Amino acid sequence: MTRSNTRHTLRALLAGTVLAAAGPAAAQQQVGFATTAASSGWYSFYASLATIANRGSEVMNVSVIETGGAADSQAMVHAGQADMGIANFLALPAMMEGTGDWEGRPNDSLRAIAILSATPNVLAVRADSDIHSIEDLAGKRINPGGLGTATESVTLALFEEMGIEPDWQLAGMSDAADFFRDRRIDGFFKTSGAVDQPDSLIEELQATIDIRMVGFTPEQAAMIEDTGLALTFEVPAGVYANQPDPVIAKGLAYGYFARADSITEQMAHDLARATFGSGDAMVAIYPGGNPPDFVELTMSSTIPLHAGVVRYLQEQGVDVPEDLIPPEFEG
Repeated sequence: MTRSNTRHTLRALLAGTVLAAAGPAAAQQQVGFATTAASSGWYSFYASLATIANRGSEVMNVSVIETGGAADSQAMVHAGQADMGIANFLALPAMMEGTGDWEGRPNDSLRAIAILSATPNVLAVRADSDIHSIEDLAGKRINPGGLGTATESVTLALFEEMGIEPDWQLAGMSDAADFFRDRRIDGFFKTSGAVDQPDSLIEELQATIDIRMVGFTPEQAAMIEDTGLALTFEVPAGVYANQPDPVIAKGLAYGYFARADSITEQMAHDLARATFGSGDAMVAIYPGGNPPDFVELTMSSTIPLHAGVVRYLQEQGVDVPEDLIPPEFEG
């Protein structure tokens, strides 16, 4: 599957996360699942997903590990400090190949379990600032996204590519919100759950602060997609208060992945069943209660699927693309 096809599929399928509870059985393998910050709605989703998986598996007991976000999770899985974790899927090829931030450290054991959402990162600034464009961020105090998140790492990388140098203020989102209230920063990037729904933190801030939503130009959007670091989405006019026009936001595809040398085929099969086959239970735990088509999203994976996931999907009649089938699969 080409990069352009991947982007096309992910852009068209937007969506909008929780802790393991079941006690371990004697024969079960303990599995560490690196997720996100406990303050995130996605943390509770992944904890609930882990609980569903545990109830349906005789071979594993998944325990959720809190992290700062996808970037932290990816590093933990790469280093073997967790068996599986959440990820920005656009970052995974470099991890496998040992390029970019992972130069000289390839890890060909990484396998996809599922892509669960494609979400925009919006930019909010104070309406009384002189920031009206991305270029205006130069020299301004901007939070690039929550500390340790994929939003943060991708924002920093993209602005380096664009040659624009804000005065980056690194902080977790809770602190960034306080800094914004106190005028210690001029704006921040924030991942929202869906392209057509406002982010709850920005809505909360808008109750007391006039906020302007700033977007990328079409030319900048094309450059962003050419880097392979992010997708781009158009946030419709009126999603946020005082947003009369559509804005272009960058965005990421999120899900979770595993090490094939830690997660067996049967474990991955059980994870796939919990993820793709939970029906109403998934609707109940998914943020916003409206999960996208996980199978279709996952068919746009940027790395091979785990053999256990391939087996489960083929059992359901899914035609898995050849380039997503790992070499160890013996189906």
